[in-house]
Amino acid sequence: MHNAPPVAFPVGRFVWDHVIFFSLTVMGATGLGMWQVQASVSASLCWASWLFWGICVLAALWWSPRQTLSEGHLFWTGESWVWQTPDGHQQGAEVSVCVDLNFFLWLCVQRLDESGHPHGHAAYAWAQALTMPSKWHGFRCAVYSRPKADTDLVRL
Repeated sequence: MHNAPPVAFPVGRFVWDHVIFFSLTVMGATGLGMWQVQASVSASLCWASWLFWGICVLAALWWSPRQTLSEGHLFWTGESWVWQTPDGHQQGAEVSVCVDLNFFLWLCVQRLDESGHPHGHAAYAWAQALTMPSKWHGFRCAVYSRPKADTDLVRL
C-alpha cells in the first residue's frame, strides 16, 4: 500500500510547446547567422552548418509529437498509475516529475505492458492546478508518493 489516496486527474498537452519550439528555432538560426558573420566562415562551412541546423529542426519536428501524450486522465489507484485515453482505453503507467513549478507539473509517463514492464518510449504530459483545483493537492501527493516501509523486515 502507498501513502497517497486514489485520485484521477486530467492531463493534456503543453499549450506553449509550439511557441517555445518556434522561439528556440529562431534563436538558433539567429545565433548561427551571427556566428557566421562574425567568424567570416567559408561558403562550404556556411552551407554545411545551415544544413545541419535544418536537419536538427526537422528531426525535432519528427520526434516531438511522439513524445507528447494526447489529452487523457492519469489515475492513481493507491498502488499504481493508470493512463486513460479520451476513448476509454486504459494502460498501466509509471509517472515521474520532470519539472515542478508548484501549480504546474511536467510529467514523464512510461507506459507498461501487461506484465508491468515499461515498453515503448517515454511520453510527456502537462498537468496544471487550474484544471481541477480541488484535486491538485491529492494529485501532487500521489505523484510524489513512495511505498511505505515494510514493517515485517528485520531492523538492523
